[in-house]
Amino acid sequence: MIVSVFGASGRTGHAFIASANDAGMSLRLHYRAKPSEQVPTSATVVVGSLNDPTAVREVLRGADAVVVLFGPHPDARIPFCATATKHIIAAMHVQSQQRLLVVTGAMTGGMPSNVSLFMRIMRRVVQRSAHEGMVADRTEQERLVRNSTLAGWTLVKPPRLTDEAATDAVEIGPALSVGMRSSISRASLAGALVREIQEPRFAQQAVYVANR
Repeated sequence: MIVSVFGASGRTGHAFIASANDAGMSLRLHYRAKPSEQVPTSATVVVGSLNDPTAVREVLRGADAVVVLFGPHPDARIPFCATATKHIIAAMHVQSQQRLLVVTGAMTGGMPSNVSLFMRIMRRVVQRSAHEGMVADRTEQERLVRNSTLAGWTLVKPPRLTDEAATDAVEIGPALSVGMRSSISRASLAGALVREIQEPRFAQQAVYVANR
């Protein structure tokens, strides 16, 4: 199985690469600059701008599934997630690719009843403290995925991410309750993404995921 990965250079990207490589997946990895870290010898590395259609198409070439893991740093000031995701979706349509997994966050987009009052309050705090446009950018990213007409999109919405070891004690689903104490390790999230690629359960759904 060939999997394209956007956001390979981040900590979640590193965890996903390790988990997918262990699962025997063939990876096509996007980097905006030449990677300083070691990547699996079997992986294909594509260096280029997220705004470069040629680079995006090369990352997607032959992929059975596409995983989007990029997101803004805490001090980021220039929104980019929605625009980059729009380019990826457009290229997938051109190449007749359907399976797209996009990791956002439990406080991104709509706040259904399974998201706790604490998380709702924190969302307001983040909106007030974040640089103008950053929160709206992530919300627009989710809207683009939902409206993409891709048959196999899935939004994956973790709460607080940690760097603890992977565990099989993972819960995932559209109605999973998440709150102040909810978290998931990046390694556990990576494992959940790999399993969803191997055996899709949540096509055209937004799902929350957390360690038990």
